[in-house]
Amino acid sequence: MNDLLKRWHALAPREQWLCYAVGLALLVMLYYLLLAEPLALREQTYVRERQDAETRLQEAQATRLDLEARMAADPNLPYRDALRVAEGVRQEVLRRIDEETGSLIPPAQMKSVLQELLRNQPRLKLINLESSSTPLELPGDTPPQVGSTPSEVPLALYRHGLKLTLEGGYFDLLEYLRAVQASGWRLHWDSLDHRVSEEGHEKARIIIDLHTLSRDQGVLGV
Repeated sequence: MNDLLKRWHALAPREQWLCYAVGLALLVMLYYLLLAEPLALREQTYVRERQDAETRLQEAQATRLDLEARMAADPNLPYRDALRVAEGVRQEVLRRIDEETGSLIPPAQMKSVLQELLRNQPRLKLINLESSSTPLELPGDTPPQVGSTPSEVPLALYRHGLKLTLEGGYFDLLEYLRAVQASGWRLHWDSLDHRVSEEGHEKARIIIDLHTLSRDQGVLGV
């Protein structure tokens, strides 16, 4: 410490003032780096967040005032908005149903197409043909009310099924199935039962169960 004091007193007054200036500059720089700049950044962040909060508050107040004005003009506005949302959901469900069923064979053509393809397989004999049309349960199904508008009528999807009982050989059946597949129509295959009878494999009993889907309740074509 004494050595430092001796060196300090040995300096000329000008050199001492220069050291004072350098020390003061260092203190100012340290204050700016360690305190002033972080405080300024924090202040800017606070101001920006406060402005954002005020903007959101103003938007919320404007939305509330607009909603109050609309409700004053139309007390049923919330119900109308809910109905519009429900109708939008309904239309989306219908679009998806139509997209799924669009490539399926129409119920009115299903029976005639299968019978026509069967005529091209003379060694396959049609023993019995059963048809059915049943509604499928969809989420949110409710019975339609009297006076309901078309948009209020519940969604409906019908399963139109055919059960063919045939008699013939395995390879004849295979050709028939290939013909159905090559026809370009899409079907849902439920089951296929092939049982060889006592009369031989050429007289096997074959039961094919398949169906298509449609929003129409109409019966299968003859």
